[in-house]
Amino acid sequence: MARRQGFMATVARMQREAERAAAARQRETAAAQREAARAQAAYQRARAADEKERKRLYAESRVAEVAAMNESLAQRLEELDSILVSGLRTDTRFNLNRLKERPDVPPFDPGPAGRPEPPPRPEAFAPPPPSGLSRLVSGARHEEQVRQGQVNYQRACAEHAQREQARQAALAHLQHEHAQRTNVAEERIRQQHAEVETFKRELAEGRPGAVVAYLDLVLNTVSYPDGFPAQWRMAYVPESAQLVVEYEMPAFDVVPTVKAHRYVKTSDSVTETKRPATQVKGQYTSVVSQVALRVVRDLFEADAAGHVSTVVFNGMVSTVDAATGRPVRPCLLTLRTTKETFAELDLAQVDPGACLKHLGAGVSRNTAELAPVRPVLEFSMVDPRFVEETDVLGDLDDRPNLLDMSPTEFEGLIQNLFTRMGLESRQTRPSRDGGVDCVAYDPRPIMGGKVVIQAKRYRNTVGVSAVRDLYGTLQNEGASKGILVTTSGYGQASFDFAKNKPIELLDGANLLYLLKEHAGVDARIEAPDGWRDPAHDQAPGGADSAAPPSPLPAGGNVKLSSSALVCAFALPSTDHDVCALLLGDDRKVRSDADFVFYNQPVSPGGAVDLDSATNRIRADLARLATDVSSVLLVTSGSPGAVRLTVTEENGTAHALAADSTTETVMVCAELYRRQGGWRLRSVGQGYADGLAGLARDHGVVID
Repeated sequence: MARRQGFMATVARMQREAERAAAARQRETAAAQREAARAQAAYQRARAADEKERKRLYAESRVAEVAAMNESLAQRLEELDSILVSGLRTDTRFNLNRLKERPDVPPFDPGPAGRPEPPPRPEAFAPPPPSGLSRLVSGARHEEQVRQGQVNYQRACAEHAQREQARQAALAHLQHEHAQRTNVAEERIRQQHAEVETFKRELAEGRPGAVVAYLDLVLNTVSYPDGFPAQWRMAYVPESAQLVVEYEMPAFDVVPTVKAHRYVKTSDSVTETKRPATQVKGQYTSVVSQVALRVVRDLFEADAAGHVSTVVFNGMVSTVDAATGRPVRPCLLTLRTTKETFAELDLAQVDPGACLKHLGAGVSRNTAELAPVRPVLEFSMVDPRFVEETDVLGDLDDRPNLLDMSPTEFEGLIQNLFTRMGLESRQTRPSRDGGVDCVAYDPRPIMGGKVVIQAKRYRNTVGVSAVRDLYGTLQNEGASKGILVTTSGYGQASFDFAKNKPIELLDGANLLYLLKEHAGVDARIEAPDGWRDPAHDQAPGGADSAAPPSPLPAGGNVKLSSSALVCAFALPSTDHDVCALLLGDDRKVRSDADFVFYNQPVSPGGAVDLDSATNRIRADLARLATDVSSVLLVTSGSPGAVRLTVTEENGTAHALAADSTTETVMVCAELYRRQGGWRLRSVGQGYADGLAGLARDHGVVID
């Protein structure tokens, strides 16, 4: 019984131990599971933190990317706004010596052939001296070794001499080759330097090819913003010192249409804020204007030799016509200006658009829509001699020389030319200076009318008097337009006189182009030996004659045969002023704008123009409004003697005097209408109470 109880106790103990072990294992398992759960939770937290950090860093990178885009956009807009000003800091004068190349032959390097091999040393071939007993028993052997060493030494010396001879021969060959390369390089450099010197000499002489090549180098050295086409072509006409430039303008897409970029985090996208369309169009117009002014400035600045006095600039843009799908090149801007006029500008302060308007440039009304303007001078009308190389020798015998023609032949050629151009010639006559006068009609409605054409066969520059004569003929004929064609060129005075008048000046290059384009005549202009320009064709008593002015006494009057007048005053002192009043039938001004004086120097419509610096009044009576019946020519100042010379367009001059004793304002003369024409009356009466009396009688309000 006792043994059975002991057994049962043992079993029970074993069960308890097993249960305790199982419980321990369960606790361990639960602990492991809790630890695993804690590790998993920690991992998830770390992963979430990493994802959050990654997202934060990604968002920051996107924000930085957009900030960089906005910074780049701001820099681009600033770059486009400062095209002109940034270019003013560049000296565009090109030193032609920079074109001279330098020899590119490296110094002579003989390599191994330049290092001589040291000669053999005798001691290297001698056997070691015998020692000890060997001196007694091996004497004969040592002597044999000495003799063999001497033989080996002599053989080594012979081999060394052969190698040295070969080395020296190789060295001499290398030196000869290097000398040849050096001579070839130096000859090439000499020729290249000679070409540069020839270029410099031709540039100094004003050769058209050299002038164009030099200015082409100038334009290649200046830089513009990315996306601007570096394309142009130029032609130089030495007779008129005129440079014609056809310049490729950037397309409209060069101006950014985006105002700013913004990163939207929720959608991970970049949005754009658009600039107003008017702002984009305005900036593009500004870009075109700045480029034109900068190119003209760079060319004038670089022309240190003074070969170019006038620049004609045509700004073109290459695009595709949306209506036809065909490529087109409209002209967006055209300008003719002189170096003197351009030098008066402070380009660092100007508004580009206003500056171009001041220069009389033609600018597209809508540059964004590429609305074209008519170029001042078509580039294709420039003589091919000044544009590209031509086979002059091959064409020499087949091309008629305009200066070899007789006046009759020249007249027929000009008449045929303008007939081919669509004008109906009614009357032609050869002029006394070897040219031709042609009165023709343009049959086009609205734009057509009577046209006066004059052509002058000159070699030297046509003087401004010829342009004045054309203007006088135009007015006398009642024509709507005048065209002056010459085989040479014009000076700046001619262009100044023709400005704002219905006059077109065509030089020799234009004439050759028109003959080729419309009459099929491939002509040339080369002065024969002994050629002399004909004397200027002028009417008797013309502007170039030395006939003295005719005196017109006080109260006297004379009929005027010209409507364009120059009224020059000789005043008794510098405190005198000149003025003019435009009066109606009631002897009153229509408004205060009809009072022309130093603070208001031009009348409405520009028919009366006062130059206070020279005390001259220019009057174009044909341009006066029909309700203006007379013009008073007046001086103000202390009493004294005033002299007035009125010169008509045809050169006829009239001298008038107005002497005052107490009057401080003198009406010197009056221009007045009579029977469809104009007359000049010498008045010589004034006002003791000065401008107050003049204003009172003629309705001028003086503040």
